[in-house]
Amino acid sequence: MSLCAQTKPEAARVMFIDSYHQGYEWSAGELEGARSILEPAGVVMQVFSMDTKRHPDESYIKKAALRAKAEIERFKPDVIIACDDNANKYLISPYFKGSSIPVVFCGINWDASVYGYPAKNITGMVEISMIAELVKELKRYARGQKVGIIAGNVISDRKNVHNFEKKAHIQYTRRIFVSTTEQWKKAYLKLQQEVDLLIIENSMSITGWEPEKMHEFIMQNTRIPTGSVQPIMLPYVLMGFLQLPEEQGQYAAKTALRILAGESPQSIPLVTNHQVTVSVNLDLADKLGIVFELEFLRNAQSFRWNTIR
Repeated sequence: MSLCAQTKPEAARVMFIDSYHQGYEWSAGELEGARSILEPAGVVMQVFSMDTKRHPDESYIKKAALRAKAEIERFKPDVIIACDDNANKYLISPYFKGSSIPVVFCGINWDASVYGYPAKNITGMVEISMIAELVKELKRYARGQKVGIIAGNVISDRKNVHNFEKKAHIQYTRRIFVSTTEQWKKAYLKLQQEVDLLIIENSMSITGWEPEKMHEFIMQNTRIPTGSVQPIMLPYVLMGFLQLPEEQGQYAAKTALRILAGESPQSIPLVTNHQVTVSVNLDLADKLGIVFELEFLRNAQSFRWNTIR
């Protein structure tokens, strides 16, 4: 239902569906971004967290989607905001695509067409990583152009590596997938000799990862510029280029307000995120003898290991 000219903004209801859980950093950023727009507009906002990051098995996710569906039917929102892939794959696409309730999504990685988006009642922001920008910046400090990547031997990491290549057009000289810390260390040492810069994916799936020991290993053995688009990896790489979850939440909320004011979701084209936050590891910069330009440092977050432990 859209707001007509006589309807007061405070009467509008927005249901915010979070794929993950309260307190998870990415979800918290998306939610804060949405709240910063919707609350001043007087919109009644309700949040449902599916908790699929801590419970990734498909049977749990499907049950969480049904609980979310029941809550939506009880709350009767004017617009749904659905954040990240699981909320859209298991809830919105099967139960609300083509329905009378407008939906704005955010946080879908790389490609929304896999869920049949856009649809007549669905629009939103597709999430792309800042991998191309990261590689371009790392090449400024590398001895050559050869790019390597080390990632977990899990579906999510393999999907990211594939999308980096096919959608962001990153050309790898070497790619290595590992499961354990010992495999990771062996691959890391090997890649120091075989490529000129190294992208590192998430360590969440790597068994035996101990932050203190891995930091010590990396400080002892890093010979080339390294980078990541994963926030958790910032302590272990020279440089991080991260997308901002607040951008996604704010966009979704602003789009929800446009729909509440009478615009059709079908008339609002899909967009991609473009804001980035840059982090640099001064310990590794010192180790590699890299001196960043002052203007670059002014626009980056810089840190040392002893300030983040």
